[in-house]
Amino acid sequence: MVLTGAPVASIPTDYQRIVLLNPTRYLGNLVIAGGIIQDFLKFCQKNNIQFLLVVDAAYQELLQDTFPSETLLFYPRQQIKQATLFKKLSLYLKCLFSIRRFKADIGFNIEEDSVSHRLTQLSGAKFKLGSNLARNKYGYDNVLDINYAKRDPLHKHRWYGFAEVFSLLGLQTLQPSYLKITIKSISAPLRNKLKGLGLDLQAPLIAIHASAAKDYKKWPASCFAELIFMLTNQGYKIVLIGAGHADQQANSEILAAIKDNYRDENTEANCRDLCNQLSLYELACLLTQVKAMVGNDSGPFHLAAALGVAGCVIFGPTDVELWRPLSGNSIVLKGDQACAPECTKTGCIYNNRCLKSIKPLDVFEKLQSLL
Repeated sequence: MVLTGAPVASIPTDYQRIVLLNPTRYLGNLVIAGGIIQDFLKFCQKNNIQFLLVVDAAYQELLQDTFPSETLLFYPRQQIKQATLFKKLSLYLKCLFSIRRFKADIGFNIEEDSVSHRLTQLSGAKFKLGSNLARNKYGYDNVLDINYAKRDPLHKHRWYGFAEVFSLLGLQTLQPSYLKITIKSISAPLRNKLKGLGLDLQAPLIAIHASAAKDYKKWPASCFAELIFMLTNQGYKIVLIGAGHADQQANSEILAAIKDNYRDENTEANCRDLCNQLSLYELACLLTQVKAMVGNDSGPFHLAAALGVAGCVIFGPTDVELWRPLSGNSIVLKGDQACAPECTKTGCIYNNRCLKSIKPLDVFEKLQSLL
């Protein structure tokens, strides 16, 4: 369905140059969409179509062996954020002019964020294709109504929305799959770095990511602490991962809860906090070495699942059908205490009891079944 007044020009089928504006800052979105982007690249190569992918520069190292270098252009989001006003403009225009020099026949986006939207509008592409009617009303030749809420549960996942755009560009879609990430063996410098951080790669490691982009996705620190106590008493070594202030705060709260409630040397000694110690690529390398992962619904969990790591993901009020892991090696845990009909994700009158009703023992038992 197309809203009245929305652009509806037919999507060209004879294009030779196409650019995907996808500089999402959400790791999970990139990993979920990545598999079908790789399939589309193969489609373009087979049909002699030149393809350019614009992604956040934060993912440069992670993608360096995953896509050919000539197909990638990096949007310097973090540099722009930290720069002076003049430098911000300079960095943005440099990226934009690189996109425009590509002279795409089609420029399109698959995200709902403002950066992807604006870059598509300014891309200089002959035909501009959007995927969100609420945001992409102006400056487009066609806008698709990718409405996830209206889908049947079996095809509600975010992946199917991404796939719908690519299918209209000629790709015969496959089964849902993650970005296929190329990880080389762990280098000697990284091994030494991890050793210096107190991590033994020969030990049975469990990775835990305790933070998330939204507060309503975060399982309580006390629950993570109790789970860690159970796991360390079974001989596992715990590595707390993350990056940024919010992740560091979540890890600090867990360590404080362990210190206050589990006064045994075993639990504290076998839990290492590596927040802000590793690059994203180094984290991916580390995840290939762990036995399993536990985390909230977040990008790092999707990254681990994409790498084939078994794990348990904890869901609160977030829609499981829309965001569940694409890996069959992941177990989803969602609380059995429903919230009130008038609750929203950001305004729960029961303080997100659906999330907090998940007990550490529940997670421990599910994890044991995977291990």
